[in-house]
Amino acid sequence: MSSSIQIILGERAKAHIANKGLKPEDICAIPAAAGGPKGLILQGLDQYLFNDWLGADHLKTRAEKGVKPLQLIGASIGAWRMAAAASSNPAATFKRLAQQYVEAQDYRKGVDRHEISRVCQAMVQAVVAEEAQHMVKPVGKELLVWVNKGLTPLHYAQAQQQHARMRGFASAVLANSVNRNKLATYFERWVFQTPGANTEWLQQAFDRIPTRIENLDALNIHDALLASGSIPFVLNPVHKIAQALADDAAEVKHHEGPFWDGGLTDYHLALPYHRLDGLVLYPHFAPTVTPGWLDKFLKVRKARPEWMSNVILVCPSPEFVASLPAKKIPDRSDFKRYKFDHSVRIPMWQSAIRESERMADDFSNWLDKLNGG
Repeated sequence: MSSSIQIILGERAKAHIANKGLKPEDICAIPAAAGGPKGLILQGLDQYLFNDWLGADHLKTRAEKGVKPLQLIGASIGAWRMAAAASSNPAATFKRLAQQYVEAQDYRKGVDRHEISRVCQAMVQAVVAEEAQHMVKPVGKELLVWVNKGLTPLHYAQAQQQHARMRGFASAVLANSVNRNKLATYFERWVFQTPGANTEWLQQAFDRIPTRIENLDALNIHDALLASGSIPFVLNPVHKIAQALADDAAEVKHHEGPFWDGGLTDYHLALPYHRLDGLVLYPHFAPTVTPGWLDKFLKVRKARPEWMSNVILVCPSPEFVASLPAKKIPDRSDFKRYKFDHSVRIPMWQSAIRESERMADDFSNWLDKLNGG
């Protein structure tokens, strides 16, 4: 049987593996892309990574060796996945995320963004559950949640201003088609981080989109995660996010939005990973990394190769995708594809999740061969 995975190595990663093999402590960061239901195909790999290879035993070894915490970097559904990885029980939280994502979205034809926003808010609450404190200050890990704040052309909060917002987004699409850096007029990139996280590699500008880094805490993780997945015109924006509460704070203050999906500027998180000391393991649903959500319509715009030099990208192989019941991985078009018949969609998505365990097995086998097992 052909392998269920493709493994694409940057030049620095390839040299490291050829000379030293690959150990868990070599990994310094794991990105997780936006992409909605596409992230479900990584469930098996996520479970293996965070419960086994990078699980509790590894975190203990990592601490004993003085290796820096593992950074978990996510936008949209990727942020939800990485929050699950940051929990005290990744196995249970990943299962809860998958169940919620597959079964709670039982929309009917004609559903509006208000209903979708309500469902997604409830999903985030269910995924976080009692884990907020663990997610914002995970043991041996650091969580980074990507969000976008809409600037003046998109700063319309009232329903009657929806047409103005639509014009603003149309203008952003045109501007991005000319030059990605023109998005700086429309968005400010916000990264909500575990307090004290190593974000120096992000603080030096790597494009012209302004970047702001704020702390996560138990008060704001729900809204930060919801905002990270708030796709324009599919969900409502998150209008405010609580500021992390200082020890001597007398009251809760808020960051004013509107806040939108983190994938708008950083769809597949094409970031300057080459600035990091270690290797970056990237479980992904595609063999290419697209910078922004609007860039998926521009086939030539991909991640800079030099930024990806230390990246190990693991994605489904074409043969594996063709073997799935729907001959494709889940995506948002499935709601319309199956005409909102959830008795068809849900089993299809559940089947893809079960099949994703093959990706975990094949990745584990690849590691064994690398390290002489």
